Amino acid sequence: MSTELPAPARADAAAPAAPRAAPRARAFAVPRIDLLLMLALFVMAMVPRAAWVAYNDRPPKGLNDPAEYVYLADVLADGGGYVWPNSGQKFAYYPVGFPATVAGLKKAGDIFGWGRSTFSIKMMNGIFGAITVLLVYLLAARLFDRRMGFGAGALLSIFPSQVYYTGTVLSEPLFTMLFIGALLALCWDPWDHEGIRWPRLFAAGLLLSAATMTRAITLVFPLLLLVFWLFWLRSKKRALVQTLVVFAGVAVLTVPWSVRNTLAFHTLTGTSTNLGDDLCIGNFNGATGAFLLRGKCFEGYQGLSPQQVEIRRNRDGVRIAIEDVLRHPLRMPALEAKKAYWLLYKDDDGLFAAESYGNDRFIPQFRRDVLAFAANAIYYATGLLAIAGAAAFALSKDLRRAFLLAALLYVLAIPLVFFGDPRFHFPAIPIVVIIAAATVVGVWDRQHRSLLEIQP
Repeated sequence: MSTELPAPARADAAAPAAPRAAPRARAFAVPRIDLLLMLALFVMAMVPRAAWVAYNDRPPKGLNDPAEYVYLADVLADGGGYVWPNSGQKFAYYPVGFPATVAGLKKAGDIFGWGRSTFSIKMMNGIFGAITVLLVYLLAARLFDRRMGFGAGALLSIFPSQVYYTGTVLSEPLFTMLFIGALLALCWDPWDHEGIRWPRLFAAGLLLSAATMTRAITLVFPLLLLVFWLFWLRSKKRALVQTLVVFAGVAVLTVPWSVRNTLAFHTLTGTSTNLGDDLCIGNFNGATGAFLLRGKCFEGYQGLSPQQVEIRRNRDGVRIAIEDVLRHPLRMPALEAKKAYWLLYKDDDGLFAAESYGNDRFIPQFRRDVLAFAANAIYYATGLLAIAGAAAFALSKDLRRAFLLAALLYVLAIPLVFFGDPRFHFPAIPIVVIIAAATVVGVWDRQHRSLLEIQP
């Protein structure tokens, strides 16, 4: 049986009256194969994630993002709004998408009786990760075939860092699921020169809107689509209209929330107010390229209310970053190289995050070393395979593959505007896995054909 996904049936195709039952049986058999493969992948993905959550069933400790997310979600679930801890003042520092999702889970726990446990939040992240595996299967299958889809999905299901982040109260699994879902919507069918249907473009925009409310890096992603469509579509007007349709989907959630923030802070505000901190941390004169909670980005705000600090630091951080870049431009190439290093140098950071960034060291040292080695070894090997296969994606006749490679570069490039951290390459791993799987299968097929050709 072919591993290719079936082409859509033609309504005008003539068919003899007698043998109608056989094609109909085959039509029902093909989706069943996909469902069975996806069920197998879902189980493969959930087993390590559920085991890790059971081992790591601990609330976040210390003052960090996970602890703040839990607090914000509790207040949201209680109807208190999106407000600063212990002050009641309006809050917009973190994008609201993940805290609101956790709040919905907590409210459901109140209604259906499972409570507000850390276990349920981490299991939710595990389910998001397993759904991402299914989306990767579908994406690779639409770009290649079921065999490629299953290989990519199987690798992602056990990819160590993707499992480790399940044991955190962090937004990475939710954002990655939404982002890959948007890519799947855009790449579901081959691209022709007439364009993509508008409902599918708007659906992709809605997924990008939800992703942007979780992490704002996808806000300008439609511009990448515009570059491809200007090159590919026969009409530049059509390319522009398609991009505007995607942007319309993105605006569904981002515009109302930006209006809320603007009204709450009495100044023009976007989806969150951490842009200034992130820009300043990565670009002020003294930046190392990594996350750094010291320096002039955080000085001079004593005596201000939390809301005032939030607004002032956001505005000042953007100003400081721009001024320091313009005053010392020659340091930027070396600084960007450092950012890239901190972004990509390892893949075991999920263990550190699971231990509340050093505030809850519960994993025995030897076990931690083994888990870290497994994460980095698989990460480096997969990355090398993806690098080896990148050219084939870039030069493919199927423009969707080049677009997928460009999406990978986009999600890796955005952090370089700010600062580097291994956490930020998490959403890139599913795309890397697809390219690596395609490289392995492509090499295997060429070797197999060569062996058949030399046989007498």
